[in-house]
Amino acid sequence: MAVFQRILKNLVAMLTSRMISILQQVVLPPVFIARYSIAQFGEWGVLSGAVGALSLLNFGVQTFMNQDLAVRFSRGEIEGYHIRQSTALRLLCGVILVTAVLCLVLFIVPLDRWLRLDIGRRSAQWTAYLLCLQVLLNILFGYFGGIFMGVRLAHRGSHWNNIQNLLSIVGLLIGVVLHLPFPVLAALQLFSVLAAMVGVLIDIRRTSPEIFPTLNYWDGSAVKEILKPSGYFGLISICTFLTFQAPLIVMQRFVGAVAVAGFLIMRTVFSMCRQVLATFTTSMGSEITILFGRGDWRGISRLYDYSERFVFFLIPVVNTGALLLSPVLITVWMHKKAELFSVYPYVLTAAIAMVISLKEHKFQFQFSTNTHIELARLMFFSYLAMIGVSLITVRWFGVVGFLWTWLATEVFQMASIIRLNVHLFAHYERLKFTYLRRLISTCVAALLVSYVLLEHISNRPMMLQVGVSVAGGLVVATSAWFLFHVHEVFKRVQGIFSSKFA
Repeated sequence: MAVFQRILKNLVAMLTSRMISILQQVVLPPVFIARYSIAQFGEWGVLSGAVGALSLLNFGVQTFMNQDLAVRFSRGEIEGYHIRQSTALRLLCGVILVTAVLCLVLFIVPLDRWLRLDIGRRSAQWTAYLLCLQVLLNILFGYFGGIFMGVRLAHRGSHWNNIQNLLSIVGLLIGVVLHLPFPVLAALQLFSVLAAMVGVLIDIRRTSPEIFPTLNYWDGSAVKEILKPSGYFGLISICTFLTFQAPLIVMQRFVGAVAVAGFLIMRTVFSMCRQVLATFTTSMGSEITILFGRGDWRGISRLYDYSERFVFFLIPVVNTGALLLSPVLITVWMHKKAELFSVYPYVLTAAIAMVISLKEHKFQFQFSTNTHIELARLMFFSYLAMIGVSLITVRWFGVVGFLWTWLATEVFQMASIIRLNVHLFAHYERLKFTYLRRLISTCVAALLVSYVLLEHISNRPMMLQVGVSVAGGLVVATSAWFLFHVHEVFKRVQGIFSSKFA
């Protein structure tokens, strides 16, 4: 029961995070485009994406150590906990300081020419550097927030992340409305991280002084033990850049800022869906880590089964609904459907979102148990190949060429991670693929039908489009409810609540 309650707290915190993120994705683009232009919105996205690579410089220390410290604290290894915590913090601070100095090179390179920007060289340089500092300090902020996992208060770290995101959104939105220069917008992003970092440290001191971070300890012999497994988490961090930021730079080079802006809008529609689905999986992360530390494979197996059925139920429902509603969303949201909507790319993006959501569920069980070495290699090299191939496919086929390359990469990763899950559980049980086969069949059928429907209704009256979307969503939801036996999951959750409040 305690496990479920903590998962529920994590879920609430992460749902709040997703709602804040969705708020940013819904509100910011139309306001930004209205106050600046479509091209400048694309340029802001390119600059933000380019500096996003710096988040890789934690070498995975933040992720690995937060999980490693949680396992140590749950085992009562308090002395080892503090030594490892302090050693890792020194490493992070050193990396951040050195990188902040090295990034000064931005002021002597023609960044505007390299990225084909029209905002001016000095403006591009200052914007990039301030965004670099924001990304670097966010690494440290994430490490502090993750410390709460050790005392089973992971939701508090999530709440602080929500506060930081909200400060960032509000600050950026005010700056955009006032039409401030790009460097000022970047400075507002930096301030949001600084303010949240001070807040989280005060909260740790007040609620959990026994885990307050310190620089008092150093264990040189532990550095190798930290860096080696952390390096593989670092590869996973690089994958985020290769997936979401590097493609923007490729497209900026070959198809221009307007195409980048259109791709960003399209990706945002389905990113919101993916974030909602990922919330349910990510909320289990800290509990998977704790159960793994205890060797409770029965508990991990139950989490795997129930979460799989619930997430598999949501994947076709949420993504199909968003796909069918996308022409209406673009019309109401951006008022530029003719420039920003096309059926074929949107169907491809919906397919990618479905595969990623499936993959992320399986990914979580490798990631949260620190059994991530092969996972990291797999993701890094396949995404690196994706970027290499996209240099050709984007040049020849534009955005659609990249979408097919991305889809093929995600399908390969999804199949490979499922294989890793099989190995992870092999000593305890043999995983079954009944629900996986049903999910694939449901998603393929839903995408094909949606493509045909959108070809006929995307230019019809909006009320007709909404009606068809709702009807299609209900059909998919009803089918998925029975295919994945979701009623059994809800019956289990209801039983837990009944016993809690009896």
